[in-house]
Amino acid sequence: MSISPVKIWRHQKIISSLLKRKGKIISWTIVRTPPAGYEQEAPYPVVLVKLDDGLRFVGQLVDWEEKDLKFGKKVEAVYRRIIKPDPEGIIPYGIKFRPL
Repeated sequence: MSISPVKIWRHQKIISSLLKRKGKIISWTIVRTPPAGYEQEAPYPVVLVKLDDGLRFVGQLVDWEEKDLKFGKKVEAVYRRIIKPDPEGIIPYGIKFRPL
């Protein structure tokens, strides 16, 4: 499988525009039965965040404690590993959220 450098560049441009942006949790759930590849993460929270500019974004909450799972909790977009490396050794990264 080959990955286009243009596709990678476009993806990085989108990710860099989201990094360090802040918002508030407007909904959340706990994933207890994850899809293949995410078993080591379970249980983990997935949050719906309304960023300060009004954009809504869904992502995993990281570095969290039970007290962080509440509506209106301030969070920040961070760049983290999504799942284990694929068979070619490529480590997928993406946006997740961290409580403030």
